[in-house]
Amino acid sequence: MRRKKDLKIKIIPLYKKFFDFLERMERGERAWPAYWRYYYFPHRHFFKAYFSLFPLLDKEALKKRVEAIKVHHYNRLRLLLERNSAEKILQAIHKRCLMFLGPKNLNQVKVYLIIGFFSPEAFLLKLKQEKVIVFGLERFRDLSSLDLFYAHEYGHWLLEEKGIKIPDEKRAFWYLISEGLACWFSSLVLPERPLTDHLFLRRDRLNWCLANESALKEIFQVYGHDLEKIITLEEQGDSSLGLPPRTLHFLGFRAIDNYVRHLGRANFFDLIDQPEKLFDLSFDD
Repeated sequence: MRRKKDLKIKIIPLYKKFFDFLERMERGERAWPAYWRYYYFPHRHFFKAYFSLFPLLDKEALKKRVEAIKVHHYNRLRLLLERNSAEKILQAIHKRCLMFLGPKNLNQVKVYLIIGFFSPEAFLLKLKQEKVIVFGLERFRDLSSLDLFYAHEYGHWLLEEKGIKIPDEKRAFWYLISEGLACWFSSLVLPERPLTDHLFLRRDRLNWCLANESALKEIFQVYGHDLEKIITLEEQGDSSLGLPPRTLHFLGFRAIDNYVRHLGRANFFDLIDQPEKLFDLSFDD
């Protein structure tokens, strides 16, 4: 049986430091000095990288946001995270992920659990010379999807570790393919969950994608040379095109799923060991 220390996952629970900061506020310490001294500054390399994602949030804006904190607003989150519940879920799902990767010598993945103000539920962050997985726990109402988010982001992390060189003309295509790979990987690890979960789509939105796949392909044919435009269309949609948000990545998942069915049984590394074959895929197949 693989012991925990062999799981090759390092979890950094910064949220505990945030709760330490809240306790100091409860004891009467001023919010901003306590936040800076006990939460931000000891982990300043991480937070400098993290807050660089929000260019409109300068130090003064952050100070105002911190000073507006109400301790009782975090009571539910404190209860949710007690007894290391998030860490236990992550250790379990990471062990499950390793079962589908084949006999590869994997590097250790670092996972930061933070409480921010506007962070996505889960994302990759470049920290010095490595990529780390970050969970913004302030957005979680419960932990029922934590394993799903981890499997998805771990798929992205594995792609980053592979260091695949993407031709300029394939960047928009690869953006959707990489999303498809991450969705496919989570469906492999958590097959008991419905496809809507893995694609992060409501049932009505998935039905729309199935009924309008040809329209999605046409939109990509028009804008597939422009990565920024494809990212915008994926994140925001476009009412003038009849495109709902968060639907273009359906093309990436379909391409990967069809490719896997053609290959037969495949683990994640079978797919990414020869990325040139992925670049040769087409959304029209």
